Amino acid sequence: MTQTTAPIPGAAAAEPDQPAKPARTNYRTDIDGIRGTAAIMVMGFHAKVPGFEGAYIGLDLFFVVSGFVIAGLLFNELSKSGRISWPAFYARRVRRLIPAKATMLVGILILSYFTMLPTGGQQATAKSAAAASMFVSNFYFWRDSTTSYFGHEPGTGVLLHTWSLSVEEQFYLAVPLVILVALLLSRLTKIAVRGTLLFFTVALLVASLVAAIVLSTNNHDFAYYLPMTRAFEFLLGVALALVAPKLKLKRWVAQALGVAGGLLLLAVLIKPMPVDVYPSYWAMLPCLGTAAMVWAGCDGKTAITHFLSFRLFAWLGLISYGWYLWHWPLLVMGESVNLAPPPLWVRIMLVMVALLIAWLSYTYIEGIFYQRNKSATTRKAPRPPRVVLLAGASTMALVASLAGGALLIAKHEAQSPKWLEVSKQLTDIPQLPYECIKDTHGTLPTTPKACNLNTFVEGRPTVVLWGDSHAWMLIPALVQAGQGADVNLVSYTMGGCVPHLEELPPITARSTFSTCQRSNDRALAFVTQESKAGNPIRVILGASWDDYGDGPSVSLMDRRDNDPVHIAMLDRSTALLDKVPLLFQRLGSLGVGTDVVAPTAEVPRSAPLCEAGFLPFSCDATRTDTDAAQAHSRQWLTDLLPELPAGAKFIDLDTALCGDKICPAETDGIVNFFDDDHISATRATMLADYFRPSIDAVVESANLAAAG
Repeated sequence: MTQTTAPIPGAAAAEPDQPAKPARTNYRTDIDGIRGTAAIMVMGFHAKVPGFEGAYIGLDLFFVVSGFVIAGLLFNELSKSGRISWPAFYARRVRRLIPAKATMLVGILILSYFTMLPTGGQQATAKSAAAASMFVSNFYFWRDSTTSYFGHEPGTGVLLHTWSLSVEEQFYLAVPLVILVALLLSRLTKIAVRGTLLFFTVALLVASLVAAIVLSTNNHDFAYYLPMTRAFEFLLGVALALVAPKLKLKRWVAQALGVAGGLLLLAVLIKPMPVDVYPSYWAMLPCLGTAAMVWAGCDGKTAITHFLSFRLFAWLGLISYGWYLWHWPLLVMGESVNLAPPPLWVRIMLVMVALLIAWLSYTYIEGIFYQRNKSATTRKAPRPPRVVLLAGASTMALVASLAGGALLIAKHEAQSPKWLEVSKQLTDIPQLPYECIKDTHGTLPTTPKACNLNTFVEGRPTVVLWGDSHAWMLIPALVQAGQGADVNLVSYTMGGCVPHLEELPPITARSTFSTCQRSNDRALAFVTQESKAGNPIRVILGASWDDYGDGPSVSLMDRRDNDPVHIAMLDRSTALLDKVPLLFQRLGSLGVGTDVVAPTAEVPRSAPLCEAGFLPFSCDATRTDTDAAQAHSRQWLTDLLPELPAGAKFIDLDTALCGDKICPAETDGIVNFFDDDHISATRATMLADYFRPSIDAVVESANLAAAG
């Protein structure tokens, strides 16, 4: 950038050899109080503390406050001197943001080597560290389909939280362009600069909000991570910074506005908004609440500003940047070490460790490079902006280089025989014909259609495997059992799609569950068609029956106390109990022979990763815990079996997977699960004998029909 200042028409110019110094607005303790309360919200949500299910709105508070504070500083400088020294502005941002961020990134790269696996976590951390160092981690995570903010797998996405920092940094880069366009409009329209800035800000705000509303439904990750659909939150703060100095509020209006803003935030905390279509118009609720509280304190103390000025809130606000930087990586690394979300008390402890690091960072790192709220007589003379900018760019380039080196080390270690074997175990899943998965992004069908597991021949007997991923994992067993038998093998399987009749309540606001319903409808139509045509057919129903109830779980992966999607899934359990029996009754009325796979064992953690490590806990599940977790669903299914035609069987795989005392993660050198609750393809193939009776039954039925 060659021009160092942006003049305002008609404003007094600064002396050419005396660059304009921005005069800061009076320090407001309540602003730091908002930051502090927002930080508490984010920490509670990320640590999955009960009661904090809606606290993800904390980031929205940060965005609005950032827009207000930065715009206020710039507009104050404009009004005082008629110019903005952009090099000085960016030098202040560099001193404020980069030292603490670079320290965190380097620290996490080092910690990841000791706490994460080279096959996944270390490599992902190195890649995302490089993206964060270049202020584009939001674009990185937008394109990374393996990591989700609301549903990440334990031990992944160590730097996922940096997406919001990148959005904010991109906002700082866009500020000069916004002001430049406003200045040009001011010259063309002869309207005061503040008026044109407000008009342009509101226009951009509306455009960004409309884009967020449209894309939150059609392209959710784009809407969530990218600056174009998050800009309206910053711009609301910018607009407030323009309006508040000119529109003074009466005392009672300010009091009411502040209380209303606080109550609005409380409401969306108590009644969480749908995360799967966020931000959309929903984000305007916490943003308006924040703006109301900020505006309420612009002309003096009010009830809400007194509350927000509480010393603890303000102190947390001062160190909130470092707290935010460190809390998420520590939580995710805790998951990586535990191979599952750790207990609540451990998560809270990790957040408090992050708070200690944040205080140290604020005192000994941020305090050295960025001296906040000090008078001109006590503040050290800053280095020239060019020096600061060059140092900042060099620092982040060095971090990116270190990230590249960490990636090379991780890739090298991942090629060792040990980790190659682990990678093989993690991908030991059913291999389906290409036609069954060509429309998906993985190996588990996501579209409602039949999958022919062998060559389909009209008129010969057919076995249909029907259910969710816990039916899908049994495909190798069924295929092995069908070797040499004159039968068609067909599967109707989809992840999270339990076999049932009629529509279930949606899991999320964006998902109508219609895809699962279509899969079930097509499976039933196929079975009905074959049955009425007189073609022998037998159905095997399988599902993760335990997951659709609210009983205990052996797997620690279910320890997601405030995962909105998991909570919604549990809420469907009552409806599920009503819909599954209808399917049993329908199959019974059709006279279609049906067998039901009993609930299968699971282990606390990912079996391949647990068996590969040297960690101070068992990889196996006790038989006592397994029986307790399955007791309700087993009894429920047993009670439903009489609805099916005579000869229905309960296929109990736990007799092979479990012993008298434990259900092991590994047996005779074979890992039994490719994660925590899905049987590996290698082990499933060895369970073929459990499915041969189903095949023999339909073949016998065909022979009897031919003989009769």
